[in-house]
Amino acid sequence: MLYFILINGLVLLSFLILLVYFYFYPSKGVQRIRQLEKIKKKYLNQINGPKRILVGGSDVLYGFNTDKMNQELAIPTVNLGTNVGLGMGYLLDFAREQLKPGDEVIICPAYSLYYKRPYEIFAYEYYRMYDRKKLKVFTLKEQIYFLFANMKLNFSYVQKQFNLSDSGAYIGVKGTLLDEKKNKPLRFPQKFEETESIQKLLDFKEYCLENQINIQLTFPSTLYFEDYINNIYLQELEQYLSVEFDCIGKPESFFVPKSQIYNSVYHVNESGQSLRTRNLIAYLEIKEVNYG
Repeated sequence: MLYFILINGLVLLSFLILLVYFYFYPSKGVQRIRQLEKIKKKYLNQINGPKRILVGGSDVLYGFNTDKMNQELAIPTVNLGTNVGLGMGYLLDFAREQLKPGDEVIICPAYSLYYKRPYEIFAYEYYRMYDRKKLKVFTLKEQIYFLFANMKLNFSYVQKQFNLSDSGAYIGVKGTLLDEKKNKPLRFPQKFEETESIQKLLDFKEYCLENQINIQLTFPSTLYFEDYINNIYLQELEQYLSVEFDCIGKPESFFVPKSQIYNSVYHVNESGQSLRTRNLIAYLEIKEVNYG
C-alpha cells in the first residue's frame, strides 16, 4: 500500500514539475532569440521606404555585415538571421511579418532547413513561452518530444554573445575556435525530395510575387570538405532551386577554408564575413545600377 502511494506521489510530482516548466520556465536561449528579433525589428521600423532583408539562421547572423552593406549600397539592409533550430517555417513567417510591397528579400537557408521539419525544436520552445496557440503546428508526439528535448538543452545552456551591429549582424568575431567534434562534413539525404519545408519556401515565394516583393536565394557559407564535390543531394538541390528562384551563386561558390570559420561549419569569423559581404555588395551594386 505504501509503495502504491509513493509511486502515485512521484507520478503526481513529476506531472506538477512538467506543468510548472511548461507554463513558467524561461529558456535563456529563446529569450536571446526574442531579444535579437526585437533589436532587428526596431532597426526595421526606422527605415522609411523600400528595404532589403537577409533571412536565415545563425549562418546569416554571422555571415553578412549589413552595417558595411548600408555604407555602400542605396537600399537599407537588415540582417534577420537568428537560429537554424527554429526551422524554415518559423524563419519565413517572421520575415513575412516584416515585409512590405517594394521590399527585397534574400533567403539564405542552412542546408538542414530544406529537409527537416518546418517548425523545429526552438520554434516549439518559442511558442511555449510566447505564443502557445501556435503549438498546434506540432503533433502531440512532437510536442512531447520537444518538451523533454528542450528541458535537457535548457539545463545545460551556455550563452554565447557577440557584438551586434545596429542592423542585426554579429561583428568582430575573430579567430577559429572550431571543436574537432564539429570539424566534419555535413550529412545530407541520399537524394533531393520536395519536403514540407520546401513547400513553405515556395509559398513564401508566391507571397512575395503577389505583393511586389523582389525575392532571391543564396547558399550558406560552409566549411569546405572534399565530400561535397559531386554530392548528389547538393547537385539536385541546386538544380531545383535554380529553376524556382533567382539564385545568387551555387553551393560551391561559398565553400570556405577553416581559416575563415569561427565555431561551427556554418559560422564564419570576421575574415569570412568580410569576404562574403564584399562579394554580395559587388553583386548588389550592379543590380542597383541596372534596375535603379
